[in-house]
Amino acid sequence: MSWHEKKMYIASMVDKTPTTRKTKNSNSRRSDTKVYYLKVNDKKERVCLKTFLETLGIKEWTVRYWLGEKTTIDNESEPSAVVATETKKESARKYLMALPKLPSHYCRQSTSKLYLEPIIQTKSQLYRLYVDYSVSRNEPVASRKVFEGVLFEENISLFQPKKDACDQCCAHKAGNMSDEQYIKHIELKDLARIEKTLDKEAARKGTIHALTADLQAVKLCPSLNASALYFKTKLAVHNFTIYNLGTNGVACYWFDETACDLKATTYASFLVDYLTKLLENDPKDVVLFTDGCTAQNRNNIVSNALLRLAMAKNIVITQKYLEKGHTQMEVDSVHSVIERKLKNREIFLPSQYATITKEARKVPSPYQVITPDHTFFKNFAHKDHLIYDSIRPGRGAGDRVVMDIRAVRYSPSGTIDFKLHFVDDFVPLPRRPKKILSDSLIDCVGPLYESRQPISKTKYDHLQELKSVIPKDCHSFYDNLPFK
Repeated sequence: MSWHEKKMYIASMVDKTPTTRKTKNSNSRRSDTKVYYLKVNDKKERVCLKTFLETLGIKEWTVRYWLGEKTTIDNESEPSAVVATETKKESARKYLMALPKLPSHYCRQSTSKLYLEPIIQTKSQLYRLYVDYSVSRNEPVASRKVFEGVLFEENISLFQPKKDACDQCCAHKAGNMSDEQYIKHIELKDLARIEKTLDKEAARKGTIHALTADLQAVKLCPSLNASALYFKTKLAVHNFTIYNLGTNGVACYWFDETACDLKATTYASFLVDYLTKLLENDPKDVVLFTDGCTAQNRNNIVSNALLRLAMAKNIVITQKYLEKGHTQMEVDSVHSVIERKLKNREIFLPSQYATITKEARKVPSPYQVITPDHTFFKNFAHKDHLIYDSIRPGRGAGDRVVMDIRAVRYSPSGTIDFKLHFVDDFVPLPRRPKKILSDSLIDCVGPLYESRQPISKTKYDHLQELKSVIPKDCHSFYDNLPFK
């Protein structure tokens, strides 16, 4: 449900009736009475305020705000004061809308929310920048409260790293989740941790390859402390990292948005490339730990790519997913080290991220850095390369879905097994695999792109303008960016 749809739903579930009685000599300014409803079997049933708020997971002030109520001060304000406040709100709104936003899939949040680029870290920093901007242009300045109100209205948020606090743990702490549900959640988290510990020990003994993998928080290029950057869109740069739990080896795939999009076949290409090289020198079974992000790790395209590789290399590959909200892994330490090395560094070209990553660790060995271009990526999403048309464990409404899977096993025989709980045994996926017509399992997969991916004309123009704060020997890179 989008932000606007939520507002409309609340408005449709609350009736306001004029106050019929007032206490004698009362100074109350209340002008109406609110009646709250919830839909039960498609019928509106009247409920109390507490039930209404707890069911929808919102606060009373949110309901009042969405219903368009004014505060006492607003009601008593002079018309000129109201006009002045609206002028300041509009000033704040124009400022916020002028700031570049990141696509919502760069954050694990609702797709209806807009995210500011991570160059702005806090609301205090954002407000200071707004004040400086408004003062420099002799425009009215909204108060901090009014400014944050506009943030709320426009559904704009600061960029949130993907490793944030667990929603379910926070809900239990706030009293919005039962102890029984919380205990079950913690049990799932502990089982996943135990599973990873056991596989890590097996990898140390050399019986399997155990890996963790994840995408680092998005980086921007150029990245430097210059006011010219705040209102310009910049090039997105990404780092997909794989950490070997047995050897502590690390591979970092640095790429910018002209090389590829963030789609399932992108991650499949990284995994197949890394595992192919790993298994050439040391062929043994593989266990891969990731978070449960559907677009990135838990999907049909990645599964079919890994199944093809398992068949080609005659080994078993197993994917295991950590519990949502508790996906901290060894690979995160790599991202932390890189972040520390990047602190206070000026970045003019995407290649600088790769260079700094190579220098980030000395012992036990430097990070391996790969910088793929558009020719690197394979089209594992093509229907001819899908052995299984789906990895959903159920078929009908109410049956188990992909998000319920905790582990997937790909066998050399060309079959997929799965677990819904780590303590369960693997069972066959209730789907019929297609017959493979080609003896070539990996090499037959064609390229994903014929050329570099174009950026928008707006972004290209912004990057051209930013050349004024970039050294001249870097200008040719931005001149040669494809755009449409």
